[in-house]
Amino acid sequence: MNERISQLSQLLHIKSSRQQYRLATGVAATILLISAAAMPFGTLQLVEVKPFLPAFIAWFLFGDLLTAYMLFSQYRAGRSRPLLILACTYLYTGLIIIPHILTFPGVFSDTGLLGAGNQSAVWLWVFWHGGFPIGIIAYLLVDQLDRQEDPPQRVIPLAAGMVTVTILIVLLWYVLSTMGNDWLPAIIEKNNYSILLTSGVGAVVWLLNCSAFILLIWLRRGKNVLTLWLTVAVFAFLLDVTVTLFAGARYSLGWYTARLNSLVAATVVICSIIYEVNKLYIRLVKQHVQLVESQDELRSANEKLTKLSNLDGLTGIPNRRRFDEMLARELHESAGKNSPLSLLMLDIDCFKTYNDHYGHLGGDAVLKRVALIIEDSLTGTTGIAARYGGEEFAVILPRLDVEHTQRIGERIRAAVEAEQILHKASIVGNFITVSIGAFTMLPAQNTEFEEMVAFADQALYSSKSDGRNRVTAFDQLLNR
Repeated sequence: MNERISQLSQLLHIKSSRQQYRLATGVAATILLISAAAMPFGTLQLVEVKPFLPAFIAWFLFGDLLTAYMLFSQYRAGRSRPLLILACTYLYTGLIIIPHILTFPGVFSDTGLLGAGNQSAVWLWVFWHGGFPIGIIAYLLVDQLDRQEDPPQRVIPLAAGMVTVTILIVLLWYVLSTMGNDWLPAIIEKNNYSILLTSGVGAVVWLLNCSAFILLIWLRRGKNVLTLWLTVAVFAFLLDVTVTLFAGARYSLGWYTARLNSLVAATVVICSIIYEVNKLYIRLVKQHVQLVESQDELRSANEKLTKLSNLDGLTGIPNRRRFDEMLARELHESAGKNSPLSLLMLDIDCFKTYNDHYGHLGGDAVLKRVALIIEDSLTGTTGIAARYGGEEFAVILPRLDVEHTQRIGERIRAAVEAEQILHKASIVGNFITVSIGAFTMLPAQNTEFEEMVAFADQALYSSKSDGRNRVTAFDQLLNR
């Protein structure tokens, strides 16, 4: 499981696609054709373009150091030691090019800076182009022999140690190529470095690059994004060395072509990283949009579910559960604001006989019509209607005194009677009527929830006992 998580965290261990294979093959074939076309005319001297080398070095420096940074980031995520070696390899090539360009004659001074001798720049080129394939070979061997992850607590110290070693190696080559300039074999005379080939030094550099290229194909075959584009980079580096050895002199056609191959080597890996990061970003954006949409849909569904759970399925007004919540809330607010709170309990008169005579479907239709009449009667007030159960309804009336409460109750009673819903089995009359009980909690009275419902129920029972189709206030019972 841990190995699977590690592989998922390493961006460039994504399996290569056919499209990437075709693109990588196309890039490799293009630089091969350009190099092959330039080889017969490689020694042809061209105009010395002064800005070319600084611009080339700047891009190479940027590309290699950015690649190193991205690979270090991948190492921190996956803790794979081969990735650390590869990151240090790109750090090495990015750093060693700095003394190379500073000691290069004719760029910043006629003889080069930093105590450069006449062999310094070309030997730094050798260390540059020989060190890169050695790093690639080390990466491949460690990947074959040691695929275990480094412990999390060792990631930073190990990376810092490897970076320090890399910097020390670059400093060693710099010191050797400048202070030890006279001790090193001569591999360039003036601008001509054909001796580089005849001395055998160039052959060693070429064999190192060729070995790294062959090992990459043999061991990896471009199975994932990293090794696919690393193979292209090493191939471009190999062509760089090949064309350079046969170019014979600086600023020749072959020399310019070799520099372009170096640019490809410095560019393809970082471009592949940026491409995969961009793909990952796009995928994350799409997933984020889908997540937001899913959350909105879930929120909407929850709101609908909450609403449905609080509403009576038949009448569409708040149900008993919602009534209990609202009355408890209004009781709390009334106590805090020291304001009155009223409650109406309503019952449809002779509803059982209506069901027996007209059927339950008819009874359901009456319940819906009565609920609608109650809600219409509360227009312009802060009243809240709810179905209490069966044929019984309740109305909460915040901040209304006894007189106004009875007035609202009478309005509801009269509206139901005026609707003239036929009820031939009623003992009250020929139409549907309601009996209403009202209770008003006055300020500082501190009536409990159960008491308030019980008092309104007593008033309702009194209305029914007194002949139905009437409104009775609890206060009226006290005065009897």
